Amino acid sequence: MTAQGLERRLGNRRDVEIWLVSRDNFMLFTPLLPEVCSGVLEPRHVVMPLRGMLHHQSTWCITADVDAIDTQGHVVTVIGGDGDPHRLHYDTLVLALGGITHTFGIPGLDEHAVGMKTLADAFGLRNRVIEMLERAELEDDPVARQADLTFVIGGAGLSGVETAGELEDFVRRVRRRYYPKIAESEIHTYLVELKNEVLAELPPEMGAFARQRLERRGFEVRLGTPIREVREAEVVIGNGEVIPTRTVVWTGGVRPAPMVAKSGVEVDHAGRVKTRPTMETSRSTAFAIGDCAVIPNVEDPDGRPFAPTAQNAVREAKRLAANVVARIDGRSLSPYRYRTIGTLASIGHHTGVGIVFGIRVRGWIAWFMWRGYYWSRVPGFNRKVRVGLDWILTALFGTDPVQLKVEDASSALGSTGRRHAPVRDRETRD
Repeated sequence: MTAQGLERRLGNRRDVEIWLVSRDNFMLFTPLLPEVCSGVLEPRHVVMPLRGMLHHQSTWCITADVDAIDTQGHVVTVIGGDGDPHRLHYDTLVLALGGITHTFGIPGLDEHAVGMKTLADAFGLRNRVIEMLERAELEDDPVARQADLTFVIGGAGLSGVETAGELEDFVRRVRRRYYPKIAESEIHTYLVELKNEVLAELPPEMGAFARQRLERRGFEVRLGTPIREVREAEVVIGNGEVIPTRTVVWTGGVRPAPMVAKSGVEVDHAGRVKTRPTMETSRSTAFAIGDCAVIPNVEDPDGRPFAPTAQNAVREAKRLAANVVARIDGRSLSPYRYRTIGTLASIGHHTGVGIVFGIRVRGWIAWFMWRGYYWSRVPGFNRKVRVGLDWILTALFGTDPVQLKVEDASSALGSTGRRHAPVRDRETRD
């Protein structure tokens, strides 16, 4: 988004080059990830190719991993698909490395749980749910069957509640149509939250409404309850309660990418870049934005920073683009200012909650507003059309339990398109 803003600000100028480095060659629209998991949306429809978003001849899209950042020497080292390091020398750096799932050191979480941050997370969770339904139909052991049909979501914030709602909707729909041997009463879903409220980002009555609706649909909501340990076929919560399950979804926390703390700029105790209201860092030639930055709100009487939300990220990018051009031209920089218009959350089953312009909304109208707002924010006209058509087609025909196993160990190409030795060749060499 910052690169797009720079292109608009720079116009036809050719004295400035923009280098956009990203691990993926697309931008992911994360608010709609849960609907990818439930099969409502096609995965390609919530991503936008970076080369399709940027059009200037002086803009370069580089698909690579960031290996090192030297803010003193003005060099970023990246590792491309060829596996070789490449050094990029810059005049102005924008750190937008985002965040990764924070596990807080909970035993087994990395090994046995899935997050909801990437397209691979959503795709993997969908396949996992379908795998559990397929297993359960063949399973004779009641204990193992219970673990197959129990789903635990850790974290009752916006991401957790939206994921829980979509997951339950998906399981309910496909079970009724495609897995008649599995009774509805056999499906168990848990929402586990360390805090004592659901949707802490919203007023308490909105969280209470969300909890009531989820419990009405069969959720067991456990508040003030930490997840202690995740194992292969069970999860330990609270004071030692054991829940048999093979599917745990973790949405309980995000932390900055580790590369942020290694970049040489000043960070806080959580590893986020400490910035000025203009998004400048402790290094005069570096800016920071998004989940990896703490941007102070000059209009907040308590001095609280801006929340790391999609609303803020989009508007931060526009202000940052203006500030970068101002820095290049020797003009003064302006602080980022924004007042949130509201917050909305979908809780599944065509139901939502939220607050917009100070007005509390809930039920179908809140869900409709949630969809309308995020549809309007989907980048690109063609993606808007595709998302809209997906919603219409799903409403008409429903979703299906197709399990796409794209990784083939016997193939010389992995799912990423990178070549590796097929299993038969490795076995021959051994």
